Amino acid sequence: MGTVGDLIRREDPLRLLEGLLTDAGQGRGSAAALTGSPGTGKSAVLRALSATAAEAGATVLGACATEAERGLPYGVVGQLLSGTAGGTGPPSGARDGRDADRPETLYEALRALAAHRPVVVTVDDVHHTDEPSARCLLYLCGRLAATGVLLVLAGRPSSTPSLPLAEVLRHPRCVPVPLRTLSEDGVAEFLGARPAGAMDAATARRLAPDWHRFTGGNPRLLHGVLADHRDCGPVRPARPVAGTAFRRAVVGCLRGAEPAVTRTAKALAVLADQVTLTLLARFLGVPERAVVPSLAALEATGLLDVGRLRHQGVSAAVLESLTAEESARLHARAARVLYDTGAEPPVVAGHLVAAQAARTADGGTADAPTWAVPVLAEAARHAMPAGQARRAAEFLRTAHRLHDGGQRPDGMLTTLARAEWESDPASVIRHLPALERDLAALRPDDGRWAEAAALLLWHGRHDTVARGAAGAGDGTRAREVRTALAHLCPGRQGPAPAPDAVERVLESLVHTLAPPPSVAALLVALLYAGETDRAARWRELTGAAEPAGTTPARQAVVAATTAVLHVRTGSYDAGAGHAARALALLSPAAWGVAVGMPLAAAVRAATARQAHDEAARLLRVPVPDAMFRTRAGLHYLLARGGHLLAAGRARTALADFHACRDLLADWGERSRDGLDWRTPADRALGRLGDTPDDDPVAVLTRAERRVALLAAAGCTNRAIAAQLYVTPSTVEQHLTHVYRKLRVRSRGDLAKLAAVRAAGPADGAG
Repeated sequence: MGTVGDLIRREDPLRLLEGLLTDAGQGRGSAAALTGSPGTGKSAVLRALSATAAEAGATVLGACATEAERGLPYGVVGQLLSGTAGGTGPPSGARDGRDADRPETLYEALRALAAHRPVVVTVDDVHHTDEPSARCLLYLCGRLAATGVLLVLAGRPSSTPSLPLAEVLRHPRCVPVPLRTLSEDGVAEFLGARPAGAMDAATARRLAPDWHRFTGGNPRLLHGVLADHRDCGPVRPARPVAGTAFRRAVVGCLRGAEPAVTRTAKALAVLADQVTLTLLARFLGVPERAVVPSLAALEATGLLDVGRLRHQGVSAAVLESLTAEESARLHARAARVLYDTGAEPPVVAGHLVAAQAARTADGGTADAPTWAVPVLAEAARHAMPAGQARRAAEFLRTAHRLHDGGQRPDGMLTTLARAEWESDPASVIRHLPALERDLAALRPDDGRWAEAAALLLWHGRHDTVARGAAGAGDGTRAREVRTALAHLCPGRQGPAPAPDAVERVLESLVHTLAPPPSVAALLVALLYAGETDRAARWRELTGAAEPAGTTPARQAVVAATTAVLHVRTGSYDAGAGHAARALALLSPAAWGVAVGMPLAAAVRAATARQAHDEAARLLRVPVPDAMFRTRAGLHYLLARGGHLLAAGRARTALADFHACRDLLADWGERSRDGLDWRTPADRALGRLGDTPDDDPVAVLTRAERRVALLAAAGCTNRAIAAQLYVTPSTVEQHLTHVYRKLRVRSRGDLAKLAAVRAAGPADGAG
């Protein structure tokens, strides 16, 4: 017998059927058509009736029609006759191959049984009945009045049965017994019934409204939600949860529905928020009037609400039930229909992405329509300004995977790399060769040219960008790239940019949403030019102007720039916090050469707070060699030298300060506020027991020092030129500068000076 929960609010249908059973016991047979949407409890009512009839001494015969046996002649009648005393299977007409010659066989067998006691005959899922069996049931239905037989046929409403079965269900002696979904009061009773719900009445009443909205009052869906609710223990949520059991119940309801209804549910799930009646009909390839009965059936089941699937849990269950091949086909169909009806590119592109993902999961490939790649590219251009970088990357990756005869829009890979940079800059590394090709192929006035340059700069491809910028003209994009390059790697594009020039470029960036690497470089240029107030103002403006600021890369750039700003103004605690956030958002590989910016700020803050162990830990973070040829590397060396000096390693610190000196000399820059290596170098020399004048080599550039050391060792100018890969005239020029700076006149004097310097105190003295 069905559980109490299965039969909530089913008293009236049961009472009606039990009344018909009483009539059958008095020799007045009849038929009943028990109809209800999938999951509304038809089978439970049949079980309850059968149990009641058996207790009353009636003979109960049952059959269940299935779609698989719909083509088996007399399949349902055979099930019924197999339960009669002496029944040996289908009627003789079936055995002889005469499918419709003896429809009276079932009637005669049941009349013989009913001569002794009432007979209850139930057929579940009657809509799947084979045609010969339907003829037998029709014959029986017309002759029930003089028998003690109660015939109960349970099936779907609004189905399209074969003609004999339709005649049975419309027969004057067939009493309609409809089952509907539960009301809110019925849901409360269900939740409080035992053992179905096992909730106290107050809790059941409180939860009933939400659970009714969630399930539409469908008992099968309620059972699923209840099972998921129990699995959430010991702390169970007040609102219903669309878990595994609920999704299984949704699939079960659709499995019991007509094929047209199931197809409609799948179309609704795939089209999602874009669905309209017209679009749905075009998707299914039927007239609009043909869709209405399927929508009504879904609403009667509780899966539909106001023309849409009831909620995301229902949609997810339907989509999960699709095979990979089916998902690919349906999403491709949705993309086609939406494209033809003029939907926005991101909407169409979403279905193209889903279709390609399903094909990949299924191991299959398919040619894309000619419009697919341009739509995906356009959708990505819509998504980027809206802050949907991850979505844009999905669109562009799909465009690259689709077969399109090799015709992809110029610069698409740069746009893809930019979108991927937003979430994980390390993922751009695999695109660097292609970005270099794009930089050479795109026009400098194309925004993607500047994007390619910025991404290459981020990952240390400075030579490539310098070559590209050299012949790029004097447009806004070219100026932006050259200004960033001049700050990051001075000497390649002339001296470091002046603050006014930096501000002019920043002003254009606010309105063009340039890549964050350029913005960060220019802000730091202001900071280390001593324009702290200007940098703070522009950091706020550029941060507010970038709608995609929520992506990990942009958050990291903002945090790193803020850290540098705070450290430059002496707010070390705040600077340390922002630097830590910046380093947590991106891995060292993802930072590229820019890793020196947050690391330098973090090390300086730790050193100022005397957190030397923390500074040492930060200095163990791996950094790329290319960083030491950039402005970020210069500040990293200054920060590391400051930590080493504070930790008592004066000689090693001095090497870092002299490396800063050599970089500035190579770039043709002077030491200034923010780039001061001389003051800490003097402190290091003081701790070593020397004075700045005691270290005359400190005034030489790196190139001059190399020439001086080789000359002191007795090498000729030609030998020095060969070893350093320069011309003899360059060696001669360097030696002229060395002699003047060190106030010596010969190689012998250089050798003596080098010997005195080599005899200095050990590292760490003082």
